[in-house]
Amino acid sequence: MTSSDVISKHEQLDQSNYTTHETFSIPLEPLYIYCGIAYIPQPRNELAIIYIYNDKNILELRRIDDNNFDIIRSIELNEISLCIDDFIWCSNRNEFLFLSNGQLITYNLEQEQITNTLLIDKDKNKCRIACNSTLIACVDSRTLKLYEINTLKYLRQKRLDHVCEDIEFDDQYFVSTHTGKLEFLDRTLFSTRRFAIGGTSICQFNTKLWLIADAFDDRLLWQSLDKLLLTICHIHQPKSIVVIPAISRIVVQCNDPNRLLIFDPINNNSCA
Repeated sequence: MTSSDVISKHEQLDQSNYTTHETFSIPLEPLYIYCGIAYIPQPRNELAIIYIYNDKNILELRRIDDNNFDIIRSIELNEISLCIDDFIWCSNRNEFLFLSNGQLITYNLEQEQITNTLLIDKDKNKCRIACNSTLIACVDSRTLKLYEINTLKYLRQKRLDHVCEDIEFDDQYFVSTHTGKLEFLDRTLFSTRRFAIGGTSICQFNTKLWLIADAFDDRLLWQSLDKLLLTICHIHQPKSIVVIPAISRIVVQCNDPNRLLIFDPINNNSCA
């Protein structure tokens, strides 16, 4: 199956292809403080997890193409002394983008070193980050700031009317979620849709659907551009979500207890 066939197959899926309970779960270390997860696409095809242990930020890489999620390696992020608020993998830069203490930090995984830092918020608020093919979006409290993806040049900003819990960003929409609101902005940053739906984490499933986790109401939701579609199931303390399009696998990192919940599409035999 070609990559275009895989993308086409994933685009055809929706909430009807998943059961209301996880396919299986992976326990995580109970003593670690987990900061979130991110997906590194092909050719690496790995799950990145950041956790705090003994006051150190640890980056852990795991396999995700089977049911074991074996650890590949762990890296101490010694140059980042404070908590990492949010992070993503940026395919266009082939680097991690970390947000910590109001700073954007770019990190080369092959060299295991920081390549650049940029002050995002002088007040050092908790920030969120996302990117599309050309831009990096950072939100500090209620201000959305856009940066050119290659040069990190500041471009523009927009004041939001709510404090963002999490954001997603593609070439069509900037999506932000709050404890009581979900909002879509178009490419001009004009608000096109708002929903009275709470969420603490968001992840794009495909071009038509988004997954929203709500740690306050302990649930995982499907959302389209037009309406709330379905609650997958009640999940205790969901923290972060990733989607692996090649196998249409959904991974949710949860706290209390620390674990990964995996949702595979019904009758999916691509994973051993």
